Amino acid sequence: MDLIAQLTAEHQDYVFKLSELVELIEGIRVNGRGDYFIAALDALIGPLTTELDDHAHREEESLFPRLLERAPDSPVAVMLEEHQTIRGYSAQFEHWYRKWREGADDTYDRWTRPALELRGAFSTHMQKENLILFPLARRVLTTVEISHLMIRGDH
Repeated sequence: MDLIAQLTAEHQDYVFKLSELVELIEGIRVNGRGDYFIAALDALIGPLTTELDDHAHREEESLFPRLLERAPDSPVAVMLEEHQTIRGYSAQFEHWYRKWREGADDTYDRWTRPALELRGAFSTHMQKENLILFPLARRVLTTVEISHLMIRGDH
């Protein structure tokens, strides 16, 4: 699987994880704090913070520079701005979730708001990459270049 296909597959996985996050938020809103919800949320923290950031770094370090060389007018600048927005929501979500998890019940809205914003921002961003940026990369980069991206992007 080349890097572009890998990134696309990861996008779909994040969509599922973010949907699960929204379901958990609703479950807590209706039922209150519970061990099931906390365990499920704890399992999502890594993927929706550190791993999501790693995903963005692979795009930024491997794909974006090469794409800018071949298509300087591509929407890479917009994608980079959106990565920063997504990172901000992700960090706020993690920070305030940890406080809530430790017992600060009054922080529920402080972590759920950025969590919901994260889902919306990521969904829109992912569609732009999947429907515009990645097809552009496949048009302007050769198969060999795309294969080389996989090697450089493989951590």
